[in-house]
Amino acid sequence: MKEHLKVLKKEAQFLLQDLRKGQWIDSGSQIQRDENYVYIPIRAEKVSEAKTHSYWEIVFMKPVPSKAKHLPKLAGGAFDLIGDIAITKIRERERALALATSLMETHPNIKSVYLDRGITGPYRLRDLELLSGEARAETQYRENGVLFRLDVSKVYFSPRLATERMFVSREVAEGEFIIDMFAGIGAFSLNIAKVQKARITAIDSNPDAIRFMKESIAMNRLLGSIEPLCGDSAEIISPLPEADRIIMNLPHESRLYLTKAIGKLKENGILHYYEILDMPGIEERMEEFRDLGLNILKKREVHGYSSTLTMYSLTASKSWE
Repeated sequence: MKEHLKVLKKEAQFLLQDLRKGQWIDSGSQIQRDENYVYIPIRAEKVSEAKTHSYWEIVFMKPVPSKAKHLPKLAGGAFDLIGDIAITKIRERERALALATSLMETHPNIKSVYLDRGITGPYRLRDLELLSGEARAETQYRENGVLFRLDVSKVYFSPRLATERMFVSREVAEGEFIIDMFAGIGAFSLNIAKVQKARITAIDSNPDAIRFMKESIAMNRLLGSIEPLCGDSAEIISPLPEADRIIMNLPHESRLYLTKAIGKLKENGILHYYEILDMPGIEERMEEFRDLGLNILKKREVHGYSSTLTMYSLTASKSWE
């Protein structure tokens, strides 16, 4: 018998992407399925870490040996896949072009491959260069059963937070009022509204992000309601009622808005906070949270950002005890 991660089918696609990147999956065993669930074999050295994630259900199953055949190897290099558009950050031009050619030859679902040359401007947009395929940046993307429309040149979006968004959506209770302070195209908000009867105010300063958010809201059948608002979160939240939950996904600047967010959080309300930091930095931020009256419930490494920096998630409750 072997430990497997039990996942709903509708949530499996993007969780599998994260697990493969983190080298969690035992490639010697097959991923198994039934009518409702996918069962993912976990490598022995990852089992203890997997058990620390309260949302992951571990079950014991008889492993099925893998029948995977060796396929032609792709040109090396990491990339993000958003709908039918692939984006890579490889700086060596020959390697980037080789990856683009390889992706177009081996993945018929990919229609365009772009090079991300960095983030620029007040809306933190990707500076994109087309490497191969169609010269378009608008696409449709599905995540955790939610369909999104977006233009990767006009809004910033990261598919690497798919699992994080699923985790947050599972924590929400019916009837909550939620403020999504830096909503982008509404990825957190739509994930929540898809599965829970919550009321969400989703704020972003980028008009294109708000436009695509509204399109995505119209495309999905939602249990909850979302009110998109365009502008500066620090100003927009002032007249809003206190929230049961606030989401702060602005990893380079979240701290600038921290006291504003805390001021709009109900007693015992929940804060989901994201920031890119090194190890001393996250320890310092956790101490600051405690000084501000926040009780830290959970710290999670969402994904690596560089050799020394990591994107962290802090889940905290407001308490003056």
